[in-house]
Amino acid sequence: MLEVQLLGKFAAKLDDQHLDIPSRPAQALLAYLILNTHKSFRREKLAGLLWPESDETNARNNLRQALWRLRKLLGDGFFLADKVSVGFNHQADYRLDAKQLQADIDDNTSIETLIQMVAVYEDKLLPGFYDSWVTLEQERLQAVYEDRMQLLLTRLVETVRWRETREWAEQWIAQGLTPEPAYRALMTAQAALGDLTGVATVYQRCRDALDEELGVEPSAETQVLFQKLTSGELQLQPQKQLAKPAIPVKLPVQTTPFVGREDELSRLATLLTDPTVKLITVLGPGGMGKTRLAIEAARAQAEAFTDGVYFVPLAPLDDPGFISSEIAEEIGLILHFKDHQEHWKNDTQVEQILAYLRDKHLLLILDNSEHLLTTAFPSLPEWDKSVDQLAAEILQVAPHVKILATSRERLNLHGETLVPLDGLTISAPVTQKTNGALASEDAPGFIASGAVELFRQGARRVRPNFELEPDNVGDVIDICRLVGGMPLGIELAAAWIELLSPAEIVAEIRQNLDFLETDLGNIPDRHRSVRLIFESTWQRLTAAERATFQQLSIFRGGFTRDAAQTITGASLRTLMVLVNKSLLRPNLQGRYHLHELLRQFAAEHLTQDPLAETAVKDRHCAYFATFLHQKEPDLRTRKQAQALNDIEVELDNVRTAWNWAVTHKNSAALQKAVESVCEFIRVRGRIDEGWRFFQPAARAFGWQGFWTAEDIPDSDTMFKHMLQMLDAPADKIENGDDRQIVLSKILARDNRLY
Repeated sequence: MLEVQLLGKFAAKLDDQHLDIPSRPAQALLAYLILNTHKSFRREKLAGLLWPESDETNARNNLRQALWRLRKLLGDGFFLADKVSVGFNHQADYRLDAKQLQADIDDNTSIETLIQMVAVYEDKLLPGFYDSWVTLEQERLQAVYEDRMQLLLTRLVETVRWRETREWAEQWIAQGLTPEPAYRALMTAQAALGDLTGVATVYQRCRDALDEELGVEPSAETQVLFQKLTSGELQLQPQKQLAKPAIPVKLPVQTTPFVGREDELSRLATLLTDPTVKLITVLGPGGMGKTRLAIEAARAQAEAFTDGVYFVPLAPLDDPGFISSEIAEEIGLILHFKDHQEHWKNDTQVEQILAYLRDKHLLLILDNSEHLLTTAFPSLPEWDKSVDQLAAEILQVAPHVKILATSRERLNLHGETLVPLDGLTISAPVTQKTNGALASEDAPGFIASGAVELFRQGARRVRPNFELEPDNVGDVIDICRLVGGMPLGIELAAAWIELLSPAEIVAEIRQNLDFLETDLGNIPDRHRSVRLIFESTWQRLTAAERATFQQLSIFRGGFTRDAAQTITGASLRTLMVLVNKSLLRPNLQGRYHLHELLRQFAAEHLTQDPLAETAVKDRHCAYFATFLHQKEPDLRTRKQAQALNDIEVELDNVRTAWNWAVTHKNSAALQKAVESVCEFIRVRGRIDEGWRFFQPAARAFGWQGFWTAEDIPDSDTMFKHMLQMLDAPADKIENGDDRQIVLSKILARDNRLY
């Protein structure tokens, strides 16, 4: 990483090593370029700005020499230069104090963030440099500093953090300025701390400074504040105790109450707080509520993990190679795969994650792990890890990390503690009556089992006046028993209460349910009871609803209303019907999700109509190719961060669309998508992901039709060779070096320096 300090002095480090840049012109060039990272400058303009007293020829020679010195010290990766223009590579790994000072702020910016911002301002920009552009930048950055400092002091006063108010007010005054807001904050802090003599002293300091510098008296606002503080008219709160820093808890927001599972919650509370227990697996068939239980237990015990609780959804993944990048994304770790000189780093994604977690005290929830176990992938490349292998390595190197997994199969690791999950408890509620009905939850004496209460809540979401009564409670219990207490089955059954009575729901389930005793392991065997509930739900859908539901199975990781309407033709009403029948789950961000078992069920129906399946997957591919193409301009502007986040949200859909385009040799879709995919991989450091994107495309196309001839210059024989090598069989590439070189060539094809 390149670290540059311009505030207070010029200094630079490269990978923690001090850089000696004795040439003042080279310092000025680096400073100007790094202060304007999103611009490229024509050489003649840059030369004239930095060497205004030289003629054009000498000025351009000076620029060439200064740039040569910088590239010799830093390498080529930090500059974008050709014969016409020069710029700083804003995508390089660098840190600049002036950039930190100018970071965006809003009403939610924390005091701690503001402190970090103003702390970098040691003094004015580049003292000792007298160029006109430096003077303008000094004034601009000083104004930014004063704006940030005034906001910081305002926030500190509002939150009665008086000692910090005093400290930072003095810091502002020490800059040699005469900022009345700083003097006012300092007087206020002294008064709140009980030092009225100090208030008078500060006021006199303010008067003297203003008189010496400007020949004026303090403003009316300052004088009035002084009078109120010294007279006792203004009462101030005492210093508050500093609150403990908030523990990051990244768990999905739940939109319905948690029901039942008291025994399991109690057991998990014990296990999560036991330092000798490192790996806990909530084990059970699909639809039993493993995920919801894990979230509830983790939320209740979050304070035991000082570095946070992080939920890692694995259901959308179909390749163990994506697990490490998914974990990195959830814990907020940015993976780096190249150093400042664009050389490939030796440490893999897994090694970077292990290094990050080594000293952390946190909880990782690995949700829906069963399809990524070693048993499902017995032969993996050495750089990939199955979920159980990765969990084992994390626990070995990170003694204070705890893993809570949910799975239909055990991870089968030493030290694994199992929490088996069966159906919710099923028993009749207390039959105390209120005007003929069973008492509500607000009435004393009402006791319902978890399964019955879950049904009641689900039913009331679609029929608010639904009550448990003596003539229907037996049928409700039968419903719960027929689905084996499975929460998903109960919720699906309850969704029909809008149209059917509990007795009719029982009849429907009995008509299609042929057993409850067998192992609920796999589809169709392991999940036959769930399958029958799904089939019963399917039969109640209209033709349009069925068509929409089965088409929605193509989405991975959720979808937006626009995507659903564009790709499947779903109307808003149809989407709401599917939500009301518990077939879709909306979240607070406006996305919809299919439970993974429901998605598999719908996908099976879709495959029965090959023409419809092909058509909807073609539309899905086209939609996300266009989505990526539309993000391409933003990825090269200040909107890059948002564009990257937008792609991250849709990454599972992007993978699916890309793979469909590769399989069906849809070069037009790939060409629309490839620029954004390249930029995403490069910026986010997803080397392994890039390999999985590009190698199948290379094998399918031989790169002909994927990029046009203009994209691969005839003179670039090395690049062509690398593309050909990418098409080599996997057994010809013994380690990751070749594939990394290949991908670097792909990602750098339009960013080479001249």
